[in-house]
Amino acid sequence: MPMRYATLSVGLPRQWSTTWSVPSSVGWVPFNTNRERWVMKVTTNQKLLQQRSQLVRWTSMVGLMVLGGGLIASFNEAYYFWSLPALLIGFVLANISAYNANRYVREPRADLALERALRGFDNNYHLFNYTAAAPHVLLTPSRLYVITAKRQEGVIRKQGARWKRNFSLKRVFLFLNEEGLGNPTQEALSDAEKLRAQLRKVLSEDLPPIEPLVVFIHPNAALEMEGTSGSEYDGVPAMLAKDLKKYLRSQPKGTLLSAEARRRLTEVLQGDVV
Repeated sequence: MPMRYATLSVGLPRQWSTTWSVPSSVGWVPFNTNRERWVMKVTTNQKLLQQRSQLVRWTSMVGLMVLGGGLIASFNEAYYFWSLPALLIGFVLANISAYNANRYVREPRADLALERALRGFDNNYHLFNYTAAAPHVLLTPSRLYVITAKRQEGVIRKQGARWKRNFSLKRVFLFLNEEGLGNPTQEALSDAEKLRAQLRKVLSEDLPPIEPLVVFIHPNAALEMEGTSGSEYDGVPAMLAKDLKKYLRSQPKGTLLSAEARRRLTEVLQGDVV
């Protein structure tokens, strides 16, 4: 019989959800405090995801209408002047739609992919999606991980300080629908610094270690690192989603955070303290 997962939402603001996924071979199972200890907590800003989904629908629809109007105007001398602005506006709207679709709508969606990759940790681990200064933050017993999720597929190469992808015809046809790879290392470092700055504003105590990670979440992604050893590149570990849990379990335990420190961090990371 296939495994199913029971999900419980707790009393947070409606735009967020905190869930515990509990495996059961008999379907939905009653939740109890003993079971709560077994599973990782996940807090996701659902309101943001809904807003981005609506933005994708509207920008794609309006963008197509504007592009169509610009194309029609280009064949009519009386309206030819308006064709170029219409095409430019349509192009901008199409890019806005594609960017938000890639980040917040299309599968594999980062928050869901990370939750799947981390399944198996207990409630000493808490994943925050789109609620803090960095998109994805994992609170562990001894530190914080800032996870920069990349959804590119195919072979991704790291050559020195540069990241590259293999050429493919699919990428040519879908260039408007794909987010650029950029420099994941610098993006991860930037995300970690944003989170560090956010925590410094509201926490008077010393901050726990904050470590950036790059995780490629697409199931068809493959990493090739040249001139490096291990999984760490330019001080930032990079890995596939399927290797994330193994990597985290291999890290030294470090000094455990106190219950009060975890409470304060949780308040900030889920947006209760600004």
